[in-house]
Amino acid sequence: MFKKWLALDEKIRFAIMASLNMLLRFVIFSGLVYLFSQKHYQLLLALTWFVSSFIAFGCYKYFVFSAQGEHLRQYLKSLLIWTGSYIVNVFLLKFLLEELLWNIYAAQGVVILFLLVTNYLLFKHFAFKQHRRSFVARIYDIFD
Repeated sequence: MFKKWLALDEKIRFAIMASLNMLLRFVIFSGLVYLFSQKHYQLLLALTWFVSSFIAFGCYKYFVFSAQGEHLRQYLKSLLIWTGSYIVNVFLLKFLLEELLWNIYAAQGVVILFLLVTNYLLFKHFAFKQHRRSFVARIYDIFD
């Protein structure tokens, strides 16, 4: 079954895993808002991002990009991406809620969709970037 999963295009695997992570993030956020009220939504958003980061890292590393080694380095790069995403999320959510007067659930849903595309590009080309062998090393392999 895992071979079938890996046979899927990477973009599709990312979209599935990110969607599941975003759905989990939305459920956690919605549940926290329901339990503690909308008044402290920024604190609840931070807690949501913290919890979901551990799950997302494992999913992206192993099930999307099949990245090997460099666990700490890749996690730190992932944290940079999530920090940037978190900041974008904070400002977009604040704008949609306070300036456009959107419903909090709809606003967070729209922000999540925007971040889905942005994060794919950042994870692929930054956090889990596969290093290519240098041109000289490939030439050397021809004569080896």
